Parts: sequence; structure tokens; C-alpha cells
Amino acid sequence: MIDVSVYKLAEKALNKSDDHLHEFMDALPQMTWISNSGGKILYFNKAWYEYTGMHPGQTDGWVKVVHPEDSAQVIEAWRQALVSGQYHIEYRIRNHIDKAYRYFLEQAEPFRDANGNILFWFGTFTETDDNFNSAP
Repeated sequence: MIDVSVYKLAEKALNKSDDHLHEFMDALPQMTWISNSGGKILYFNKAWYEYTGMHPGQTDGWVKVVHPEDSAQVIEAWRQALVSGQYHIEYRIRNHIDKAYRYFLEQAEPFRDANGNILFWFGTFTETDDNFNSAP
């Protein structure tokens, strides 16, 4: 017979750890995200949803808030990052309140296991636009 109580305790600890990470990310003033090793966004923080107007918890469709002239470049840079393990790009994201596009530097770091395999990515957006570009 297998004692599952150890697994239940480990699962509970892991869930609590995830909750603490999300609380930390939500407390940050800048927009942040986490993706799995394959690049699928798993979590955006509160600042992302407040800026973009996406529904809290929604992680698909994020490219819709990227300026149309920048979206192909962003997707290609992310595709390359999943191969190279390096990601940083500057592009425009729409503010849902005033509909203006502002420049952000997006950077991400992969978290790796002991063998160097990517477990997940942690990314941030830092606003770099002093001129507040208007919507096209």
C-alpha cells in the first residue's frame, strides 16, 4: 500500500508556493508574466490586466493588445527565444483606457533544472515611452 499523505502534503506546499509567487507578482508595479517551457503564458499579474483591459485570468489572445505593426516581430522574437533561451524586445502595447500605444521593453529569463532544461519563463514589461504615442 502506498502512503499518499506525503504526496498530498507536497501538493499543498507547491500550491501555497504558487500562491505566494502570484501575490508577489501582483504587488509589483510593473507588468509581469510566467509561461511554461513551451512558451504558453500561464499567468499575467494584476498590472497587466489593469493596463491592457484583458479579463483577469485570460492568458490567450495577448497579442491583440500589441501594436499591429509590431505583432509579427514580437511573435518571431518569442519563437527564437524558446530556442536560444534569451528574450528581450521593445514594442508597443495598447492602454485600454486611452487607447494609446506605449513602448515597453519586455524581457524574460528562463528558469532551468539541474540539467539545463527550461522549466518555465518569468518576464517583465518596463515602460520606455516618454512621449505616449497616440493610437493610430
